[in-house]
Amino acid sequence: MTSNTAGRKIKVGLIIDEFFGGAGTPYGGYGFLARKYVAKYIPNEQIEVEVLLGRGKKNFSAQRYEEDGCTLYRLPRWSFFAKRWLKKQNYSVYLSIELTSTYALKNEPDPSKRLILWIQDPRPESAWCIVNTLQSLKCPFFFNPKIYNFVEKLNAQKRVAFISQGRSLNPLGIELYHLPKETPVRFLPNPVDIDWEFQFDLAKKKKAVVFLGRLEAQKRCWLFCEVAKRMPEYDFYVLGQFFRNPEDNRRMLAPYMKGDLSNLPNLHFVGHDDGEKKKQLLKDSRVMLSTAIWEGIPISWLEGLSYGATLVTCLEREGLAERFGEFVGEINGDGFEGVDRFIPAIRRMMEDDEFYSQKARAAVDYIRETHSIPRFIKDLREVITASC
Repeated sequence: MTSNTAGRKIKVGLIIDEFFGGAGTPYGGYGFLARKYVAKYIPNEQIEVEVLLGRGKKNFSAQRYEEDGCTLYRLPRWSFFAKRWLKKQNYSVYLSIELTSTYALKNEPDPSKRLILWIQDPRPESAWCIVNTLQSLKCPFFFNPKIYNFVEKLNAQKRVAFISQGRSLNPLGIELYHLPKETPVRFLPNPVDIDWEFQFDLAKKKKAVVFLGRLEAQKRCWLFCEVAKRMPEYDFYVLGQFFRNPEDNRRMLAPYMKGDLSNLPNLHFVGHDDGEKKKQLLKDSRVMLSTAIWEGIPISWLEGLSYGATLVTCLEREGLAERFGEFVGEINGDGFEGVDRFIPAIRRMMEDDEFYSQKARAAVDYIRETHSIPRFIKDLREVITASC
C-alpha cells in the first residue's frame, strides 16, 4: 500500500461491460464472475468495490445503479466530465476481467493509478485463426488492437499487475498484450461456490451427460446433439440459453429442437437455470461434455467437476481433461467429422465404474483445494492491497 492510500479505505473501480443482467447488461461469464464473486465477496471494512460499465448516454453526469448491494456506474459521455467525475471518485486502483474498454483508464486524471488485469480468455490472432475455421456460423469478432496496445503501454509504465485464472493461459495473454516473456503473472484461479455438503456417491450418479453454457457459435452445441443421436442409451441435457446472434444459433439447433431430429427421446433442452435445477443436474450427471472450439477455463467446467461430473472435451486447459476426464483431441471447423471421437470417452465414463469414480473423486478434491471462495478472497485482497 502506498502513502497515497495509507489510512483510507481502498476503493476499487471494477471495469467490466456486463454484470450478469444487472443494469440491463448481458448474461456472460465475465459478468457472472464480477457479480457473483468479486462484488459479493471482496468488499470488507478495508476494501470497497464499484462497477464501471463504460461510457454512458448522459453527457455531463454518470448514471448510477444498485444491484445486490453494489453500486454500478456508466461514466459521463463527454471526456471532460468523465475526468472530473473520476477525480471526485478517487479510485485507489482499477480491476478488469480482461479489458473491454479503455474509457475509464484514459480519463483517469492521476497517471500513477494502476490496473489489475485478470486474464480469463485471452484471444490473440492465433486463437482467432482457430475460431474462424467455423463455417456454418461465425463468432462475433471482438479483436481490438487499440485495447491491447493500450495495455502494453500501461505495462511499460509499470502500471499493470497481471493475474491469471490459469497458467496455461499465460502465453496467450503475453501474446495478446505484446508483453515481455518474463512478465510476472500471478496464478489466481476462479472461485466456485462449492457445496461442501455434497459427498460423491457412485450409486446416486445417473448415466447422463450435461452441456452447460451459452447456445452460441463457439460452443458448438450441435455436436453435443449429434453425440446424443449416436448414444441413445444415455440421457443428454442441454442447460443454457441463446445469447449472441440468437436467430442464427436457433437455426443451427432447429433440427434438434423442432425439426427432423427433435424426436430424440434422450435429448433434453432444459433452458437457462442458475439455481437448484443446475445444481441437481450436475450432481446427477457422470459427464460434462464440452464441444467448444475455443474456451478460457469456463466456470461451468469447474462447477461440473465440483460435483464429480467428469470432463470430456476437445479442448484442453490446465490438464483438467487429462486428470479429471478425457481429452479427445482438437476438432476445428464445424466439427461434424469429429463427433465419433467423443463416443468412446463418454462410454468409458459410463461403463467403467472404477475408472470413472477415480476421476470424479479426484476432481471434487481438486476443486475444493484450488477453487474455494476463501482462497479466492484471500488471494484477490492480497493483490488489491499490494497494487495500491
